Amino acid sequence: MKNVILYVRVSTDEQADKGFSLRDQEEKLLRHCSDNNLNVLEIYREDYSAKTFNRPEMKKLIAHCKKEHKTIDQLLFIKWDRFSRNTSESYNKINLFNSLGITPNAITQPLDLSIPEQGLMLAVYLSVPEVENLRRSQNVRAGMRRAFKEGRYVGSPPKGYDMGRDASKRPVLTPNEDAPLIQEAFELAATGIYNQKEMFQKLKNKGLRSSSSAFSRILRNVLYCGLVYLKAHKDERERYIEGIHQPLVTKKTFDTVQSVLDGRNKQKGKSHKKVNPNFPLRGFVMCPKCDKPLSASSSKGRNGYYSYYHCFSPCDVRIKKEDVHIWFEEFLKSISLDENSYTLLTELIKEEFKKIDRESPIGPKHYAKIKHLESKLEKIQDLFIEGDFSKEDYNKAKKRFKNLIEELKEKEAQLAKKQEVFKLYKDGLKSMENFNKQYIDSDIEQKRLLIGSIFPEKFQFDNKKVRTDDINPILLKIASINKGLKGNKKRDKSKKIDLSQSVLKAGIEPARLATLDFESNVSTNSTT
Repeated sequence: MKNVILYVRVSTDEQADKGFSLRDQEEKLLRHCSDNNLNVLEIYREDYSAKTFNRPEMKKLIAHCKKEHKTIDQLLFIKWDRFSRNTSESYNKINLFNSLGITPNAITQPLDLSIPEQGLMLAVYLSVPEVENLRRSQNVRAGMRRAFKEGRYVGSPPKGYDMGRDASKRPVLTPNEDAPLIQEAFELAATGIYNQKEMFQKLKNKGLRSSSSAFSRILRNVLYCGLVYLKAHKDERERYIEGIHQPLVTKKTFDTVQSVLDGRNKQKGKSHKKVNPNFPLRGFVMCPKCDKPLSASSSKGRNGYYSYYHCFSPCDVRIKKEDVHIWFEEFLKSISLDENSYTLLTELIKEEFKKIDRESPIGPKHYAKIKHLESKLEKIQDLFIEGDFSKEDYNKAKKRFKNLIEELKEKEAQLAKKQEVFKLYKDGLKSMENFNKQYIDSDIEQKRLLIGSIFPEKFQFDNKKVRTDDINPILLKIASINKGLKGNKKRDKSKKIDLSQSVLKAGIEPARLATLDFESNVSTNSTT
């Protein structure tokens, strides 16, 4: 009999969703263990977001597994999004559990990670929730941007303001007890007599609670003169918008203070050394001896100039530029999606979205419930007009019904966005076609951005082999799948891929990372 640990998680905004309650998850996990003759050692219950692994119960779980790993066989949860909604951190933690001899898995999305294709399914299971989080975050930022365009500041209120509500119950900055001290700060600064340290000390003695660095930011904040700063975004330039809140100082006073501060802090601009386009990998390749970034340069020899990536004394490590560049371009070819890989990934994602539709259906009952609530709202309006409802009772009932209707319509709107998210996936995958050609055709700045996205933790090149500590795990998996598909060219590609058969195979093994082999005396040893 295998020993298992169970993990159940729900975030605050998921508490009311059907199928996400802690009790429901726990019951399903215990039923699964009973049916499969598994011995439950511990159950960890979490009420926390899965954006990171910095969660109280998850920390306790990991500590317990490190201590008692010899007695634990598996870590089980309902779905992979209960485990995490952060793709890169998930791979690190999965590797940690595998190194301890503990196999993590989801009972409703079981995977055999010894099969390369199932590694792609894992990438889909982990990345879909992460994209949902990013989309939700993007919607929040878009809402905040709309508010800023209306002159409504919706961030944390600065010193001298509280966040109040206007007549329409929308947030608006209102002056508080610190407002007179802020006004005095600008008046003192406008005289040009005092430096910031003297002004800060004067106001601190009068009761201003702040730090010297925060005080410096106060004197630069345009909110105090009634403006709202809107950052540049895509094709929109940055601009200042007339705010709807009450200013604490006039624009004339604010401009005077800025002139005084600029006069004191005026410095000559510093020129920055440009990156040499002949060495795009400079700073990304690490010295195998001292583990510091290699520099790069060319030197004149008997038959011409020779270029190297090199370290400094006492390491004296020197690697031909050509060797490094050949390997990198071969690696880019390996992670460029071909037609078969693109089709497979698209089908995997499409199946995942179909599953979301089945789990959260919007059917006739949903619309009937909205219609029923709207009918009730009309009835209470009639009762109020006829005098059968007091104004207070009517307002309470009206608010309750409207909130219920808005919740249902919001659920409808969220599900409607799945096509938009699916398009983002397809466009993102499409952009990975001919990855190596994109790199070759890019300028030096774009090349370095691309390198940084692939190797967030740098890499080492020694004896014509590259040792990578943290290649982007999804790109590494794509390279593995590309290699597998190329070795199976006789497969009938005309038939639709049967995902269910590959996903639900019995048996769970730790993932086997692929080794990327290249010709031309170039090879890689990849570790994660």
